[in-house]
Amino acid sequence: MTNKKGFLQNSAWGLASNILQNLFLSVFFVIIVNKLPLQDYSNYLIANSLYQAVASFSALGLGQWFIRQLNEETDFGFFLNKFLKIQILAGLFFYAFYLGFIYLLYDDNTVRILGILIGVNIVFDNIIYGVKHLNIAQFEQNKTFIVLIIEAVAKLLLGLVIYIYPYTVIEMTVILVILRIITLNLFLKISTSKLASIQSIIRLKIRYSDFKKLVIANWPFIIVGSVAVIYWRIGSVLISKFLSVTDVTLYEIGYKFFSLAQVIPVILSASVFPELLKAYNEKGLEEFKKMYKLFYKVYLLFGFMVFSFMYSFANLLINLAFKDSLSDAGFYTQEMFLTMLVFPTALLQANVLIVLKLEKTDMWFNVISFIVNFLLAFFGLMYFKSLSIINLSILASFVVFHLLQDSIMVKYKISSVKHVFWSYVLMVLAWLAYTQLSVYINQYLLFSVFWAVVIGVFVLTDKQILAFIKQKLGTKTDS
Repeated sequence: MTNKKGFLQNSAWGLASNILQNLFLSVFFVIIVNKLPLQDYSNYLIANSLYQAVASFSALGLGQWFIRQLNEETDFGFFLNKFLKIQILAGLFFYAFYLGFIYLLYDDNTVRILGILIGVNIVFDNIIYGVKHLNIAQFEQNKTFIVLIIEAVAKLLLGLVIYIYPYTVIEMTVILVILRIITLNLFLKISTSKLASIQSIIRLKIRYSDFKKLVIANWPFIIVGSVAVIYWRIGSVLISKFLSVTDVTLYEIGYKFFSLAQVIPVILSASVFPELLKAYNEKGLEEFKKMYKLFYKVYLLFGFMVFSFMYSFANLLINLAFKDSLSDAGFYTQEMFLTMLVFPTALLQANVLIVLKLEKTDMWFNVISFIVNFLLAFFGLMYFKSLSIINLSILASFVVFHLLQDSIMVKYKISSVKHVFWSYVLMVLAWLAYTQLSVYINQYLLFSVFWAVVIGVFVLTDKQILAFIKQKLGTKTDS
């Protein structure tokens, strides 16, 4: 099979849609944080964090199964409607679960009303999730790009309206739900080629046995996909129970920046995975190890570059974007970005585990990491009422997750104890050097000179990455 799009081009639309969408939504976020009362916005964040946690389960992690199964189906329209019907039923179940959960945890009427409104998005998101994976399977992520950008621009315009009409958080949430319904209809109209509509999906009957069989066959992916979201959302829930409403917003500011930073490695990993799979299946273990180490260097450098940028400029960015009462967000954002030192390479090694057909191992590593995060954060907040507990708990759990992955890399001879050891040593030394130099050197000068030297050394000592990029830009085709 010939790959006509090339490695980098293959993810271009997905990457572009995510980056632009996040940029537009970040501006919307900045406007709303500054214009809405802090208590109201913090209530919105609490309801929204719980919604995102529950929504991560509701999709059932069936995206990969859908893409794989699509090529084997003869009645494409029936299969698509069946998949979307399953997503709707799962969404309705988890919406009911979400409402029970939010009424159990919170007595505040505003949080409960927001929960009722925001939670209905679980059903809509499940359908959109299915259509997005249809676009991925058909190499039509440009359609996803169009719809997501339309939605993001609409939300940005909603943010600007507050300068003319100072709406309440409830009114804002109602409009956001309406925008989500419009987004859903756009996805169905643009992406399904009239093979699926709300009416055709609802009319289709699904047997319980089919639903049960599908969930049982894919439960490791359900756990992994869910933990990845809950991992971050549990922080907001714990903060809302132990700390102030201001701390909820401070955490969310740091997470918004982190979300922007993680888009690139997450999206590119979708294309890194088939490259790793191809190398493992067709070129042997030695070539696979070379490719793994190549990507490891790139991911490692990216993680440190993002950390160093935020370490140098987080305070400046936050002071420009937010009101004085949120100035502490700069320090806590710097703390959160410590996790970026290990996040990209952990993502890469998760791909390697899937290539090695160790999905269940990856699942258990995710579960262990989440438990470490939760226990450290929960008990830490009982004794130390500080947002730093959340950030450091996330970092510690990611380090545990990475070390567990490293043990598998060594066991399967993908890496070595020496490679693992020196990776951590170099990362710690680079962190110490950068943070200490930042005390004495202007931040603009430090960041530019530091990375000019690092990239220069990297290019001069490793030509493999340049050759790889040149090939995957589409100058060659792979047969």
